[in-house]
Amino acid sequence: MALRIAKRHVKALVEVLEESERVKPFQVVKRRVFSKYGILGTSYDRVFTALLYKMYRLQGILDRIARERLGVEPRRLPAGLRQGARLAVVLAAFDETGDEELARAIVDGLSRLLRQRFGDRAGMIGKLYRSLLREPWSPRSRVEELELRYLLPGLLIERLQRLLGSEELERFAEAVNTRRPTLGFRVNRLKSSVDRVLRSLREAGVEAWASSRVPYHVRYRGQLDYRRFEPLAKGEVVPQDEASAAAGWLLGAEPGELIVDMCAAPGGKATHLAELSGNMARIIAVEVFTDRMDRLVELAKRTGTIASIEPVVGDATRVTYLLRGHADRVLLDPPCTSTGALAKHPEARWRLTEEGIQRQVERQRAMLLQAVEALRPGGLLLYTVCSVLPDEGEHNIIWLLERRRDVELVPLDGPYDPSPLLPGTMRAWPHRHDTAGFFYALLRKRPSIGA
Repeated sequence: MALRIAKRHVKALVEVLEESERVKPFQVVKRRVFSKYGILGTSYDRVFTALLYKMYRLQGILDRIARERLGVEPRRLPAGLRQGARLAVVLAAFDETGDEELARAIVDGLSRLLRQRFGDRAGMIGKLYRSLLREPWSPRSRVEELELRYLLPGLLIERLQRLLGSEELERFAEAVNTRRPTLGFRVNRLKSSVDRVLRSLREAGVEAWASSRVPYHVRYRGQLDYRRFEPLAKGEVVPQDEASAAAGWLLGAEPGELIVDMCAAPGGKATHLAELSGNMARIIAVEVFTDRMDRLVELAKRTGTIASIEPVVGDATRVTYLLRGHADRVLLDPPCTSTGALAKHPEARWRLTEEGIQRQVERQRAMLLQAVEALRPGGLLLYTVCSVLPDEGEHNIIWLLERRRDVELVPLDGPYDPSPLLPGTMRAWPHRHDTAGFFYALLRKRPSIGA
């Protein structure tokens, strides 16, 4: 049966489009808004979700087309008009459903709703849509051809071709563009077991199995209602990608140790370290944003690890000097480009700029130096980052090893693949491991050699 677009459907779309510019990932916004308008889990949800994913994956290309056709820089438009223009381009130039009636209904509904707030400016939505129907867009350069082929920005394509080669780049692009990553939970051994959690997942109607790479991690496929999944409400499991859950195991935690998680929110890794120590280590969890720290504390209470966790609100580049020479272990998972999570954060790819990457790298290196300062001689540092860019991974570690002669690599041997650029470090890949893309390096501070 053909979908009929009513005003509430358009209002839901606009609300998701606007709010998802402020709140990440957009899936969180989408679930809440679609539930509010009564379309969560319906045919409208499936169609709109596919449309939104496509829009975010194509965002940079859509903005270029809108700029060419309208003569307006999309980033200078109000959020509603900017997102409306992007959606109009998707519906006109990249809609594969063949349902032109549905596309027109959405565009007309968008135009009417946005006209109430933006007046005649909202007419650009329909103008853009009709322009592309009359004169379809096609790539005009080799870079545009590659961006459309891979749905990745030229900057990222160039780096990944050097790292992976063209053939494997194809597989990477397919994984982040057409495959939803397998979801997973880390099992909280303080409260449950893998077998119990697997039973609960299967009873909830999803396919579930234990990870073969990361202990006490379970993976599943299918629709799971988090609101009704009791193990989650009771803190028996923590939603965590397998590659993210690997970090705690790689660093380890022992009773009586002082451990620092330098960028700790939302708390998955900090609570894991507390759990690994049997709630007998002191975990200093540093986070600069108070709202994110609130989420960490709530998770620690739910998982029963709050007794081990000491929340510290502050900038990791400024507060960890207070621990100079005392930490047994440090975990550093810094803010990054999120290029390892493009399937979950499809819009992140189009935010990439050389200047933005360099800003992230400078901050990451400042944190690495602080992490080393916090360590006692013989202490361990795990640096992990959800990025496929060597700039944020291997290059940072090479820089640190050249700068700090009192630091050495501790070679990692699995569970993922050796880095092709720096022996002893490791990478998880979306297309090879069905996880987010992560880089890992484990380092030791030498006992008696000065910096």
